Amino acid sequence: LIIQIYKRDFCCVIIALVIKMNQKIIDKLQSEYHVDYVKDMLLQKRCHIHFYFTFDESPMIFHIINGDMSLLGMPTQEHFTSQEIISYIKIDNELAEVEGKNSFISDLQERIKSMNDETFIYLPIQNETETIWLYISLQRVKKGNNKIIFGQVLRVLHRTPNDIIHYKKTYQDPLTKLFTRETLKKHLSSISNYEGSYGIYFDIDNFKQVNDVYGHQKGDQLLIDIAQMFINKWEKNVMYYRLGGDEFFIYVYNHTKKDVIDRANTLIRDIENLNEMTIELGVSASVGVIPITYDNNDYHKLLDLGDKHMYISKHRGNGNITLYEH
Repeated sequence: LIIQIYKRDFCCVIIALVIKMNQKIIDKLQSEYHVDYVKDMLLQKRCHIHFYFTFDESPMIFHIINGDMSLLGMPTQEHFTSQEIISYIKIDNELAEVEGKNSFISDLQERIKSMNDETFIYLPIQNETETIWLYISLQRVKKGNNKIIFGQVLRVLHRTPNDIIHYKKTYQDPLTKLFTRETLKKHLSSISNYEGSYGIYFDIDNFKQVNDVYGHQKGDQLLIDIAQMFINKWEKNVMYYRLGGDEFFIYVYNHTKKDVIDRANTLIRDIENLNEMTIELGVSASVGVIPITYDNNDYHKLLDLGDKHMYISKHRGNGNITLYEH
């Protein structure tokens, strides 16, 4: 009997024991507001799903301790494999648009593996009728050699969480969907290994002509098309940012000098041949390439160097590359 209570109503039993300490408040809610706190508030929280998993199991198994998984549009099983869980995650979501769709799952897995004591995550689940967002707490408990993580679904949201909307507005450019300056600042602050890291700073040559000849709407569309070209071939070790106007920045790592110069040349050719308009108006790009090191990883210093070397390229003529030699 005790085991069955633990599996079905673990959360409610624990909370019921705790709230006896506040019986006066419970009685006041009942008498003044006709609210039965246990019945009307705690016991109705069936979305408070509890589970655990351990890194010792392969494949990893998520064991359901308590809660109704059908509320998430998932089967009422006692356990799920990691692949079963992943199959319900919506990869094409607002958070992945900022952090990278191709690496969304691997980044999430890495974050969980490297967590120390406790972390909180938003997870989008796609069921047959809608996308729902789960707000989940994860707590790591170390007992001997076993590394167990207990999880709890704290909230189930049927719309995109305000936190995600704010995060997206801060770190994703609304026009192009690329990263923003703030994201670049954040990424630069977290670099630990500078070997093979470069910044590619560029702006669009003859962009003013696009606005003058075709109008600002076509100019905006050109920026969107360039950004979409980047998004379509998103790579794990290449990140794209719009700094503002027609200025962009690319942060790459695990690159040799030849790799980054080849990438800059490919970038110029792709922009020049993007569409009939870019060919007709001679649209190109002027590029400054900056090795990112411990000495110049400051956000302002790096952009100043990038801007300076981009303009050196521009003075040499459209479609040129200047590498900063330090």
